[in-house]
Amino acid sequence: LPYREQLRQDVLAIARAMLEMEGLSALHARRIAARAKCSVGSVYNVFGDLDGLVIALNMETVESLGKVLKASFEGSAQLPLDQRLIDLAITYARFAFANAQRWRAVFEHKLPGERTIPETYRSDQARLLALIESIIADAIPDTAMREHAARALFAAVHGIVALALESKLAPFDAVATEMEIRFIVKAAARGLGAAL
Repeated sequence: LPYREQLRQDVLAIARAMLEMEGLSALHARRIAARAKCSVGSVYNVFGDLDGLVIALNMETVESLGKVLKASFEGSAQLPLDQRLIDLAITYARFAFANAQRWRAVFEHKLPGERTIPETYRSDQARLLALIESIIADAIPDTAMREHAARALFAAVHGIVALALESKLAPFDAVATEMEIRFIVKAAARGLGAAL
């Protein structure tokens, strides 16, 4: 590999390991550069700055999440609507449980000032919401309402997962959390038509 690409991969691997072990706050350019045996300037030359590196890590996480959600979506194609939504939600939760620090970083990282995340990052996020929209398309034919419903369903599941991982309501219990997700998603699926 060319030096720049090799450095990019090395820095990503080091930063990913730090993130998984210690969380987003552990990512410091000097620390990463020291482990990569390069200068801070070299890290910035490849990623722009530390925010650019975090975005690259988060894009990896969103891509990995997308793969498992797509597999759930395709594998449940013959199931009823409520079961498809439950499978997708449980897959999301299990990914978050297994990759807690990486998952948190996607939602905790804030860009300073007027900077915006890359369009490809937004596109990846939109594709994940589109899976929910596709499942509920027959129940909610109106496009705008379907988009709102998909966001609401995602927000409900995400909220349950976030509270569970932070032990905000009770000590973390994966089994109990999955039961709560099944309850809220099944209730939402039953009420889709009535909510319009």
